[in-house]
Amino acid sequence: MTAAVRAADGPTAPVQVDWHLSTAGADAAPARWLDVARAAGHLGFAALLLPGGPLREEPWLVAAHLARQTRRLRFAVGLQPGLALPAVVAQRAQALADIAGGRVELSLRVRAAPASTRVYGDAVNHDDRFRRAAEFLHVLRQCWQGRQGPLGFNHRGAHFRVENGGLLRPLAQPPALRVAGDGPSIERIAAEHADLFVLHEEAPGALEPRIARIRAQAAAQGRALRIGYRLQVIARPQAGQARAAAAEALRRDGGTAAPESAGGLPLPADVDLLRWRHGADVGTARGTVTLVGSGEAVVATLRGLAGLGVDRFMLSGGDALEDAYWIGEDVLPQLLK
Repeated sequence: MTAAVRAADGPTAPVQVDWHLSTAGADAAPARWLDVARAAGHLGFAALLLPGGPLREEPWLVAAHLARQTRRLRFAVGLQPGLALPAVVAQRAQALADIAGGRVELSLRVRAAPASTRVYGDAVNHDDRFRRAAEFLHVLRQCWQGRQGPLGFNHRGAHFRVENGGLLRPLAQPPALRVAGDGPSIERIAAEHADLFVLHEEAPGALEPRIARIRAQAAAQGRALRIGYRLQVIARPQAGQARAAAAEALRRDGGTAAPESAGGLPLPADVDLLRWRHGADVGTARGTVTLVGSGEAVVATLRGLAGLGVDRFMLSGGDALEDAYWIGEDVLPQLLK
């Protein structure tokens, strides 16, 4: 069963809900990964998000381990285009798809802090990073098509040169591609290549015009594009319990939280909308849009966001395991009604 419900105004496809596992900090242990993955699968989340980066465990290996221990849960593997060659990523995706029975998606983060890219020895400048990402995705999809002849395909671009390329076995169902970020360059890449465009720091009041713009760009390419929205959610039966849990999570996290504008989005009285900046992010990031409130109020808010055009939610909590249960048991069943 997937976590899905049609938005109030009746979009053509159901809204889905994913869960986030950072593999850092309190979640940096294989036993913990397995607990979260099993809980997410049991509770009906559609996919488990496994972000990459220098502060986290290698997501391909984590996904391969967890895929053997689960049956329905999908895995969205985080990667930065260019840190591995597209032909190598094509092979990894095929192997993981074989292990997981096709339960694989790729989540691409093109824009990254310079300090995190330098950790990997990646010195590509800002503008070239976007051009490289577009070429990466073009070559990746070619590789997935397999070799159309005995010698495969050739590609000569600014960043990649391939001779006799292509998987020996074409992927019958290539992984869905998610692209996250902001700015015109990201939107062009998503419109041309992505299956899902993820908004991850956008205030709710800015969602509707941006969703309309990126969907129009995709339509101009003859493509349909689904929209994802990254949120942190702390939900409890009562709003006071949720606020207490959020305060404790913020204390552990060492971060900050401030009220965020809802724009024209109606907010129930029992939910707070915050901009949560995690301890490791203070001074370097805009932070994560966060909902704190009763399960009923959170459900109403998520439905309101779906009405703005969001097709898929990527949720995290103050505690990956505890909040998976609270949301899975108190929020998802109401969404599925």
